[in-house]
Amino acid sequence: MNFNLKAAGTLLSRAKQFTEEKLGQATDRTEYDENFEEMLARADRTKLWTERLASHVETVLQPNINERLEEFILTKLDQKTVNKPNIYEQLGQCMCEAGNDFGPSTQYGSALIKCGQFHQKLGLAHKEFVHSSAGGFMQPLKSFLDGEMKSLTKERRTLEIKRLDLDAAKSKKKKSKTINSNVAIAMADSSDTELRHAQAEFDRQLELTRLMLDGLNNSHTHHLRCLNDLVESEVQYHRQSVQILEDLRKQLGLSKSSLNSTAAATAAAAAA
Repeated sequence: MNFNLKAAGTLLSRAKQFTEEKLGQATDRTEYDENFEEMLARADRTKLWTERLASHVETVLQPNINERLEEFILTKLDQKTVNKPNIYEQLGQCMCEAGNDFGPSTQYGSALIKCGQFHQKLGLAHKEFVHSSAGGFMQPLKSFLDGEMKSLTKERRTLEIKRLDLDAAKSKKKKSKTINSNVAIAMADSSDTELRHAQAEFDRQLELTRLMLDGLNNSHTHHLRCLNDLVESEVQYHRQSVQILEDLRKQLGLSKSSLNSTAAATAAAAAA
C-alpha cells in the first residue's frame, strides 16, 4: 500500500512538473549541456534520414507499392515471398509468345524470341540486384531502426522522466525552505533524501543515454559500408545488363551502322 502511495505521489509530482513546464510556470528545469543537445539532434537526424533512405531504396527495388505490401505481409507471417516474374521477365515471356505465334522461322518471329530470351536474362540480373541490395543495404538499416534506434528512443524517454522527477524534487526542496515549523524540518529531511535519489537516478540515466548516443558513430560507419555495398551492387547490375544487351544486339546482327541504314531506308520508303 505504501509503495502504491509513493508511486502515485511520484507520478503526480512528475505530471505537475510537466504541466508547469508546458505552461511556462516551472521555476526549476534541468538543462542539458550544449554537446549533449547536439548529440540528441544528431540522433534525430539519423533516425529521420535512415527511415527516408530505406524507404526510397525500397521503392527503387520494388516500385509497385502493392507488391511491397504483399512481401511485407508474407515476411511477417514467416512465409517465403512468392517468386513472381518481374517486369523484364514478363516482357521476355510476351516477346517469346509473340515470336512463336508469328513463327520462329520468320525474321520478325525469330528476333522476338531472341529478344524475349535475353530480356528474361535481364529479369534474372535484376532479381540478383534486388537480393544483394536488400541484404547488403536494406536489412542492416531496418535492423538498426528496429533495434538500436528503438532502444535509444526508449532510453531518451526514461531520461526525460528522470529529469522531470529531479526538477520536481528540486521544486519540493525549495518550497520546504519557505515553511517555518517542525513539520517543515521533517519535510526538508524527506525532500533532501528524495532530491539525492532523484539526482543519482538522473545522472545514471544521463550517462547511459550519452553512451548510446556515442554509439551512433559506429552505426554511421556501418551504414557507410552498406552504402558502398549498394553502389557495388548497382555497378555490377548495370554492367551485367549492358553485357546482356550487347550480346542480344550481336545475336540480332545489329550494329549502329545497320540501325542507321535501316532507319534511313524506312524513312525513304515512307517519303515515297
